[in-house]
Amino acid sequence: MPIEKDGKIMFTLADLKPIAEGNGIVDGTFGGLILGNPHSDGGIKVIRQYKDEEFYEVIAEFEGWEYILNPLATTKEMEYLTKLNSECDETSELFTEFEIPNGIEIIDTRPIFENIKETNKFILLSEWSQFIINKHSTKKYLTELDNLNKKYSK
Repeated sequence: MPIEKDGKIMFTLADLKPIAEGNGIVDGTFGGLILGNPHSDGGIKVIRQYKDEEFYEVIAEFEGWEYILNPLATTKEMEYLTKLNSECDETSELFTEFEIPNGIEIIDTRPIFENIKETNKFILLSEWSQFIINKHSTKKYLTELDNLNKKYSK
């Protein structure tokens, strides 16, 4: 069971072991297009190791159709990513899903059991910062974001 420590929700390795064994944790450190629940359906919990301890903290909630960049792309392209992310206002237009072009890196967090949205997976990140692009900007710039992410994955 998760605990609260320093005002944060924490999981122990023992808590995460059965989740990991059931393929309930997805590695997000390399970046990619996130598939999974929207915020309105509980979103996708993001975890990382807490300091140097044996705890993992919930650090954020992402949603499906957002794009996460790897740490090096985040560091090298922060100004450009900020510009792209701020270009599309999430409140001004209704979001519609779209066909994903071939070759796009995918982080699939969709629920383990299709009809039970609460069974969505966790995304595990490293200790390094990773930029998340809102779903509207992702839709507009997906191929560009994926190419940029791959450029810094080598």
